[in-house]
Amino acid sequence: MEIRVTLAAMGPIPASLVALVPQSEQVISDETLYGQRISIFTEHDDPEQLLAALRSVAGNVAVGVVSGPIARLSAQLLMMDVDSTLTTTEAIDLLAGHAGVGDEVAEITERAMRGELDFGESLRERVATLEGLPISVFDDVFPAMTLTPGAVELIAAARQAGARVGVTSGGFTHLVGPLAEQLGLDFYNANQLETAVVDGSEVLTGRVVGTVVDRDQKARDLLRFADESGVDPAMSVAVGDGANDLGMFAAAGLSVAYCAKPVTAAAADVAIGFPRLDAVAAFAFRTD
Repeated sequence: MEIRVTLAAMGPIPASLVALVPQSEQVISDETLYGQRISIFTEHDDPEQLLAALRSVAGNVAVGVVSGPIARLSAQLLMMDVDSTLTTTEAIDLLAGHAGVGDEVAEITERAMRGELDFGESLRERVATLEGLPISVFDDVFPAMTLTPGAVELIAAARQAGARVGVTSGGFTHLVGPLAEQLGLDFYNANQLETAVVDGSEVLTGRVVGTVVDRDQKARDLLRFADESGVDPAMSVAVGDGANDLGMFAAAGLSVAYCAKPVTAAAADVAIGFPRLDAVAAFAFRTD
């Protein structure tokens, strides 16, 4: 089977790791803003077995054994999670800080991302703690949302490859919408927080309205975005860090876990463990 083995790291990639890949004359090796990447176009009868063997000794090197159309062609669609993927922050935790329940909500968030709690239930439980916050809180929180190192560079690489870029988030439209507009993204979806006017002021009710953006909805978002863009899902790449992203991982042609929880990293085609989001480009887009 024809495959592409791609390795990416913040430092030099060990020759001993490269030597485990079936030999080929088609090798691309270059320096990046974060370190080094190597792509080897070769053949192997069992790509999953090769991936497991490489991962077992790769250390801090991210490894991808890519088959299918993305082995030779650049992805045409990039779908990302937002909290702790596109940004280093968690929107619900920032909001909870303003409500004085930051520690309580952060613990629930962590358990949900590890897959220990149902996401929809945990989201409603966390959002309930925000009841009574004025909507002006979004003006305070938005500047605190911090882009992950390499986020702008990854979006630029996608644009250069002609790919569409979108996000699907378990966060909130009040924050994800402005972020998507700021970055010039083609698609976004997130949870809608209900508001009400109390004593002349608009405040949060502590409830989510509409469809919760959970694991299944993220998969639907990727497929809908691909359909609207005229892109075969096999030519899409999904990037995320938590259990809530596993649905879109299954729907995408290539899944990339970014600084992810163990359950998410184990399920992904690629697991990037170092803090540079633009390393995704090494696996998603051709560099020659």
